[in-house]
Amino acid sequence: LSFISDLKRHNAVSSYLSSFVNGIRTYTKANGFLHVGLTQHITATGRFSGRNPNMQNMPRGGTFPVKKVFISRFENGLIMEADFAQLEFRTAAFLAQDETAMQEIADGFDVHAYTAKVITDAGQPTTRQEAKEHTFAPLFGASGYGRTKAEATYYTHFNDKYKGIAAWHEKLADDVMRFEKITNKSGRQYAFPNVERIGKRVTHFTMIKNYPVQGFATGDIVPIVFLEIDKKLESMQSCLVNTVHDSVVIDVHPAEEEQVIRIIKDVNDNLIDIIKDYYDVTINVPMVLEAKIGNNWLDTKDVM
Repeated sequence: LSFISDLKRHNAVSSYLSSFVNGIRTYTKANGFLHVGLTQHITATGRFSGRNPNMQNMPRGGTFPVKKVFISRFENGLIMEADFAQLEFRTAAFLAQDETAMQEIADGFDVHAYTAKVITDAGQPTTRQEAKEHTFAPLFGASGYGRTKAEATYYTHFNDKYKGIAAWHEKLADDVMRFEKITNKSGRQYAFPNVERIGKRVTHFTMIKNYPVQGFATGDIVPIVFLEIDKKLESMQSCLVNTVHDSVVIDVHPAEEEQVIRIIKDVNDNLIDIIKDYYDVTINVPMVLEAKIGNNWLDTKDVM
């Protein structure tokens, strides 16, 4: 077990160095700028994919110290990252109209702490941070297979707790069997021409569960919010410089910090209307943008 663990760690570090450290060094221009390539037509779900280097696959948050090298182009400038709170879970709650999930979102329920409690009560002491990788995994087709007995307990519990999401998953499978496709709220469609039913399950069920949530959240909602923020920054020196799945990154001129924060707050207050205007879809689940700012992309503090 120790050898396997060490091998996985070695592979992770090797991938980290080649993809990000070497990738950043290779693709940074002589003037110090890095222009990451973003495309929206490669992924099956419609979310952005990246290249040269692929910053979409970088480790999250403070676990990625290389983010410290990304600084403002302006003297004394700042880097802001605004990201959605639990975007895919909120999207799934909306698409499924799951009453339990919608109530938890409205109440600000700490779902990660709850996950940790379920796994801990099943005999495997687990912290909130350790539980995060499990909390929303069942949304995307993950099961308890190959996990510890205590972890598997949570995966079973998820479907029992969020009965609306489980029922919606079954409806998606039925729709695919009837129409060979899924049509999302935005009008985006996902074709499944070769799906088959085997017993009580259908083939490609993981993708059938995953695509509508990831597609509507990061393929449809994030880009229009990105455009809305860009439009509000048009007359300013501050500018959008990147997006990573459910977040946008802004290079902030030092004289415009408060103005940029106000822009993000304004967009946050009007997220439901922005989505309604673009897609004629009324979201009845709160959508929230959170923002943090600092002297570089790593060392940031919350501002909203």
